[in-house]
Amino acid sequence: MAAVNFELKEYQQAALEKFRKYLRDCTSDGANVAFYKATNLPFLPAPAVADETPYVCLRIPTGGGKTIMAAHSVGIAAKEYLQASNPMVLWLVPSTPILEQTVDALKNLDHPYRVALAKDFGRNVNIMTKPEALAMSRADAEGGACIIVSTIQSFRREKPNGEENTEGLKVYQDAGSLMDHFSGLSEEQEARLDKVEGTNRPIASLANLLKLHRPMVIVDEAHNARSPLSFDTLSRFDPSLILELTATPQVKNDPAKDLHASNVLYSVSAAELKAEEMIKMPIRLTTDRDWRRTIGAALDCQASLEEAAKAEQTDTGEYIRPIVLFQAQSSKKGDDTRITYDKVEEFLKNDKRIPEDQIVVHSGTRKDLDAVTDIAATDCRVRYVITVQKLKEGWDCPFAYALCSVAEQSSSTAIEQILGRILRMPRAKLKTRPALNQAYAFVASASFNDTAQQLKDGLVDGAGFNKIDTETLVTAQPDIGFEAMADETVHESETFEDPAMPPADVSYAITRLPASVRNRLEFDEDKQSFSYKGAMTKEARNHIHLALSKSAKAAPVVDRLFAKSNNFQTSAATEINKPAFIVPMLAFTKQGKLELFSQEHFLDLPWRLDECDASDIVNRFRIIDQTETGQIDVTAKGKVEINFAQRVQGDLAAVVQEPAWTEARLANWLDTGIPHHDITKSSAIIFISKALKALLQSGLNLDVIARHKYNLRQALRLFISDLRGERQSGNYSALFKAQADQFSTSAEVSMIFDEQRYSYNQPYAGLTKFNKHYTSIVGDLKPSGEEFDCAAYLDNMDEVAYWIRNVESKKTSFWLQLPHGKFYPDFVALLTDGRILVVEYKGGHLYESEEAKRQIGAVWAEASDGKCLFCMPTEKDFELISRTVRGGSSTPDIMPKVLL
Repeated sequence: MAAVNFELKEYQQAALEKFRKYLRDCTSDGANVAFYKATNLPFLPAPAVADETPYVCLRIPTGGGKTIMAAHSVGIAAKEYLQASNPMVLWLVPSTPILEQTVDALKNLDHPYRVALAKDFGRNVNIMTKPEALAMSRADAEGGACIIVSTIQSFRREKPNGEENTEGLKVYQDAGSLMDHFSGLSEEQEARLDKVEGTNRPIASLANLLKLHRPMVIVDEAHNARSPLSFDTLSRFDPSLILELTATPQVKNDPAKDLHASNVLYSVSAAELKAEEMIKMPIRLTTDRDWRRTIGAALDCQASLEEAAKAEQTDTGEYIRPIVLFQAQSSKKGDDTRITYDKVEEFLKNDKRIPEDQIVVHSGTRKDLDAVTDIAATDCRVRYVITVQKLKEGWDCPFAYALCSVAEQSSSTAIEQILGRILRMPRAKLKTRPALNQAYAFVASASFNDTAQQLKDGLVDGAGFNKIDTETLVTAQPDIGFEAMADETVHESETFEDPAMPPADVSYAITRLPASVRNRLEFDEDKQSFSYKGAMTKEARNHIHLALSKSAKAAPVVDRLFAKSNNFQTSAATEINKPAFIVPMLAFTKQGKLELFSQEHFLDLPWRLDECDASDIVNRFRIIDQTETGQIDVTAKGKVEINFAQRVQGDLAAVVQEPAWTEARLANWLDTGIPHHDITKSSAIIFISKALKALLQSGLNLDVIARHKYNLRQALRLFISDLRGERQSGNYSALFKAQADQFSTSAEVSMIFDEQRYSYNQPYAGLTKFNKHYTSIVGDLKPSGEEFDCAAYLDNMDEVAYWIRNVESKKTSFWLQLPHGKFYPDFVALLTDGRILVVEYKGGHLYESEEAKRQIGAVWAEASDGKCLFCMPTEKDFELISRTVRGGSSTPDIMPKVLL
């Protein structure tokens, strides 16, 4: 299983935040309305599953880290929707090998999956397989988060052919060890359970136990569990919510043909994975009609990659052993011409003299991978894995760099499963050698174009990438042997002199570069020239540009060295000639030091919440009358129903008998569910205790308050959020009044746009071709509308050299600080005269409410001494952009009244 970082990637955080917001809305709006609010798409109910059950999907391409997200989702669901500290979770995986890997990871206290659970539940976590769950104690079920990991097949009563499933039936049968769970139940609880035939006694089964606890269901690789049989199985456990995680969700919806589309809540793009260094891209493709030459090319690639890996280890200490995956043809009786796995193995051993311990076969009766305990270990010799259609399920090795297929490629499905195995980046971190940041495919084929298209289709159908993304992800393979030789060549620049940046300053700037760049770049202070070892990557060029951005003369010198090291003819390729797109951020001088302007400059931490008045909680929190058990609705059939979420919460609350509450215990419980990174725990507890006293003084009883503790926690969360907002706005305005002269823009505090790190959610798919967008793909731009028209206007301006769609909430995007968050303008343009133009378009109905954005944009532009421009056109007044560029006023008040 791939190594997982403790810190969530940006797209993982965004997906989980979308899930959090959706569940929060479900409690008040229901699953249907909440989904429409989140996506502007209709919610598609699944057959058999109860109406209004939140049933949504997070679409994460191969290599995106679905399992770590699943682990984090449990705590989110418990707090935002289930409102329970002891949720029961049924975690369904597609196969037994993946089940074993998932259970081992979740039971390992040091593994990031378990750490993610511990963040929300501490030590109160029980991980079980189905056999262990069949003997579960009541203490295990009620003492904390209880997670049962299994396959959906082992919970089905019948097989796909209609026969009884002996293994699955155990879930629905009386189990003596589970009898204790069903003692002392109320009539309402017993009414929901399946009974022993001819009696009123609930069956002491695992299925009934799950029903009792209304489990959250997580479905990994959910595209494998969309059949009527699967839906029927899930419905038997009265799930509180269902979360699907898959790279390839079901998108066709035709109930008449038993096709039920998933409700995709959030979709991650290949660009996001690439920007987060999760995957090797692009895939370098080589084709040859002769299968022997194809294998030979793959072996040459492996040898070159291994040399690069050894050099990488010398520089960084990271161990990599590049592995080739061979896809052979299946055998066919009477056909000796087929290139079967044994022929590939024989060719490797006899013709290519590959040592036997470097080869494993995993196909048919040969299961060599089962004997390999740790393929990433430094003492493991395996470099070549031969398979036919599928590898060992759950096998995941970032060392897999190349796919070599001698099998016929009649469709994308023939290679999609194995293709995903070469995409994961070791340690999710770019390497210093470009060859190790790419994947490689060698295919026995007469047509490069046809094969490239099949690879692209495989990325879409099997790995979950967007079709437009793949156009740039499969490219021709250059001579990797030449690349390896070129990696050791030292290239020297012309003389560089600039009084604005003396030689000592240049040398110091180089020491601040990342090690991967610093180890290759030198500056000779006597000769005043740079030297760079190997081919300079675009990423390295960008780092050097930023380091030397104080000097206007440095950029062309670095660009020419970049071209020289790559053997580019600088007059030939527009792509190579692109200037660096450096954008100064808004800086603030604090204690004589220039820093990126952020909340810390107007918010002293920690915030003394305990000094705030808590008495308003009496007006913000209302106990629902005892006759009201939830939101009442009348269905189309005339049946009166309680809000689904509140019914689930009521069912879960009835399962556990809580001990007596005290004010101190309740205050601590309320605090644990309210995130407050800017407040100390003691300060928060004091404020919450004051709020509790105010409620008690208003006449409420402590036991009554405790019964409604989840509603109180939500009220407190909103109360604290409002107080935080008032504080932020007040401090923000006060800072500008008192220290407006401390703002500036500087080359020392800048960001840079580049192809590698340009991250977006969805690629632009319109018919209009843009000529000046800085990257090959435009992100998050609709193919029509006023924002599109604004982009088209920029693209047609003579004064604009390049522009880029600035994507919301990406760490590689340009932003300005607002009182309550960050402002990501729509477009950033590099003008032909070197100035930077930032444009935020606003529809007429929103313009007046966006004064704060106009204000901070104006401050940024004013602080740049004319090097940066900002404007906010509205009502299709795109001429404002031209007026701003040509010297007209971009805003009515260049220095905002509120800020000053």
